[in-house]
Amino acid sequence: MRVPSRIRRPRGGMTLLEVLVAMAVFLIALAGIAQLIDFGTDSAVEAARTTTGTRLSQSKMAEVEAGVVSVSESSSGTFDDEPNWQWSVEVGAEVAPNTYPVTVRVWIETGRKVEVDLSQIIYDPQYLGNGAAAVDPNTATEAPSP
Repeated sequence: MRVPSRIRRPRGGMTLLEVLVAMAVFLIALAGIAQLIDFGTDSAVEAARTTTGTRLSQSKMAEVEAGVVSVSESSSGTFDDEPNWQWSVEVGAEVAPNTYPVTVRVWIETGRKVEVDLSQIIYDPQYLGNGAAAVDPNTATEAPSP
């Protein structure tokens, strides 16, 4: 008859050192991922602000084209619906009769400064004709010839 000998078999599991190394690797990876998330969030906020600035500068340029904002002199102010955003309209010297280079600059200084510039040559809207004075050529009568 055989007497079972007491042989120690290694137990299946991890040692304390292996657990500590695995935790260190996990925490280093987690710190890197957290910084990537912060960077992505900052980039998304800056992109949103650039989009807002572009929309506001196009809106202000449309006001200049329509004659709401004067082309005769530079001006500046803030937006009613976006009070943190500021704008300025800079008018250059006349390049052709009643034609001016106009630069609309829109910026916000909350947090990281974002600035959008839009330049265009504008014909002074006060010299544009109006549709009420136009005559339909199909209904116009010709003057009798002498």
